[in-house]
Amino acid sequence: MRSEADKLGVGGEVKSAAQTVGKAVLSILLVLAQTSHAYPDSSLLLRYDDGGAECFWSDYYPNGIAVKFTPPALRWRITAVLIYGFAVVKGEKPFIIEVRDNDFNVVFKVSIPIPNYFKNATLDWAKVTLPGVIVEGNFYVCVYPMLEPNETQLWIAIDNDTISDRSFLVDCYRQEMRKLDGGNAMIRVKGEEATDLAEIILDSIFFEKESLRILFRVIATSNVTEVSAALQTGFLTEDCEVMHRGELYEVTVNWPKLSGLKEPAGLVLRSKTLNSTTNLVIKLGETLFSEYLRLRYENWFLRAMLNNSREQETLRHMLEGKEADITIMKASLEAYEKKQLKEAGEVEKLAQELNLMRLLMGFLGLSMILLFIVLGRKSHASSASTGGEEVGENA
Repeated sequence: MRSEADKLGVGGEVKSAAQTVGKAVLSILLVLAQTSHAYPDSSLLLRYDDGGAECFWSDYYPNGIAVKFTPPALRWRITAVLIYGFAVVKGEKPFIIEVRDNDFNVVFKVSIPIPNYFKNATLDWAKVTLPGVIVEGNFYVCVYPMLEPNETQLWIAIDNDTISDRSFLVDCYRQEMRKLDGGNAMIRVKGEEATDLAEIILDSIFFEKESLRILFRVIATSNVTEVSAALQTGFLTEDCEVMHRGELYEVTVNWPKLSGLKEPAGLVLRSKTLNSTTNLVIKLGETLFSEYLRLRYENWFLRAMLNNSREQETLRHMLEGKEADITIMKASLEAYEKKQLKEAGEVEKLAQELNLMRLLMGFLGLSMILLFIVLGRKSHASSASTGGEEVGENA
């Protein structure tokens, strides 16, 4: 028998080390498997194995193993996950459990130390209690052993006497899964029908300049003790602040967190009551971010168009005002030109009168000169005549 780590394509020295450890551990487990025992049956226990382990599986993160469950009721409250396997304890190393819905969206995720649930080299069932996670319809429970050759290792039992239609190998980075060949993983779920009503309902989504803002409400038949949100991108989980706004809850996601995503992120909204935990997963991806950028550009373009329209309207009003001013100025100019023409006519008339007066003055002056000459000659002639008469008398 071989570890499934060999089948998932790990290479080089790490693969060789895993094979060595796997062979050594599995040689011991051939004996331990003969003494395996099943967890007691219960009407509230979902399982697809027969209680006997024939081999064991482990692998490196982000590879994990999942079992698909079909609950007997539409709404099912998961209270615990049971894992059959053993650990080689070499420190406080954690492993990861996820609950995913029928569309493979993560609705719950927890990381817990292996030594807290598995004793060293002891094949047994480990029961991990969950806070009443509510799911609807089919769901998956994924376990990631976080295998490393020189640290604490977790090996999960495989029952190969049952039909291989419920177990899958998963890659949480690529969000891919494929059926496990040769049996079912010995992972079980304990729970009950969820009769109390707790529901998360989206109210509105706002695309803002720096962030995406989501408002939602929680409807529950019992008191809501906690409302939280987390952004899951690949293997990373980051808590998001939730604000209580009267009857609504508000969560904000900054746009840079959604930029450059190869796979959609999941915004998990979670509400807790005394008896249950309800989740709602919202897909957020690069497409949404690109759509936001497109809408933002269109908004900017429309604003620019509006501003241009306003500017054009303002310029039009200004132009109309200028045209009115120009009309007034033209009228004033025409009136001024008429005045100037009138004054020019008067000036020309005055010039003509002045020229006439100059001619008259010249003529008058010439006449005076001629008059003085004539008078002078007459006076001289008169004097000559008088003088002749006096000489005649004296003679």
